[in-house]
Amino acid sequence: MATIPPHPRLNDVSNAALFRELTADNFNILAEELAKRLATYQNGSPTTIIGPPTSGTHVLAEFWRDALGGEWVCTVAGTPGTWKQVKPAAVTADPASGTLPTGYLIWNVTDGAVKRHAGSYSWEITVGAGTSAKVGFHGATPTAQRANANQAEASDLASVITLANELRAALVEKGIIKGGA
Repeated sequence: MATIPPHPRLNDVSNAALFRELTADNFNILAEELAKRLATYQNGSPTTIIGPPTSGTHVLAEFWRDALGGEWVCTVAGTPGTWKQVKPAAVTADPASGTLPTGYLIWNVTDGAVKRHAGSYSWEITVGAGTSAKVGFHGATPTAQRANANQAEASDLASVITLANELRAALVEKGIIKGGA
């Protein structure tokens, strides 16, 4: 059975004479790492790795915060283990340097888009609020416009319902969602 490695910054509180002080120090350390979202510490300093750890032995469900604030969870224990990104890094500009894993997620707080690293410092916009942040489907065969679906403005409740039903039917047809009566 794997054991959780000791935290690199927490104090050993087994010394009863200093228990109160050591516990208070530990609380401050944990508050820094959790509330302030500091990167995971390695060898006494915050990591400079962007993405999951690339070395060391890690246990199932271990948490990792990278240098940009992206959060990861170990899904298969090992050296270095298998990791899944569970929170994108919040940045003000798209990273243009450093080693970035393909598929790395960022949330660009400047343009409001969630982006996925596509390699060579290019980013695919997956969700976005701005006019330049378009949503696209890649790798799917395009289909012709559905029968009886005109492109008129949905200006009343009946046309909105019709449009919603047409969109639902198209998503069911593509297998994106399950459909039923």
